[in-house]
Amino acid sequence: MKIHFGIHLFLSLVSLCILVAVYQYLSDLKTCSCFIEKQHPKYKVNIEFLQFYQILEIVSLFVFICFLTMYQTKWAKLSGSKQGMKFFLLLSTMIVLFISGYMSYHSILMYFMSKEDCLCVNQWQKYIIYIQGTFNSIYFLRLLFLFIFVCLLIVFNTKKNI
Repeated sequence: MKIHFGIHLFLSLVSLCILVAVYQYLSDLKTCSCFIEKQHPKYKVNIEFLQFYQILEIVSLFVFICFLTMYQTKWAKLSGSKQGMKFFLLLSTMIVLFISGYMSYHSILMYFMSKEDCLCVNQWQKYIIYIQGTFNSIYFLRLLFLFIFVCLLIVFNTKKNI
């Protein structure tokens, strides 16, 4: 069990280094002239949001490491009321839907706005953003379909009980 903890911790630290490098890459893109010139006035990549997303990923990674440590050392078990958990689940689903959809949109925009000959854009970090956007698109669609399915089940279940 301790070996798994070490592997998870090591991979989490590697992921953290990658996320920090992507955040720095996005900071450098703000001053990249060939990237800024290529953007369409109506469809601009929101670099600040992409940076916010990286920070969100870093925070969630820290939370994962904390929960992993808590589980490993068996400090505490989390418990809560069912109503509070339902509300938290609904609220977090809506927030995750928005964030994953918005991230997907801006990573697609970044893909289409990137010039092939722009050196400050063509770095390995852009592929991490593309991967994040692709998986967020899949995640967004899965959550959206699940949310619609659950709403339909609730509607049909309440009509059946009436």
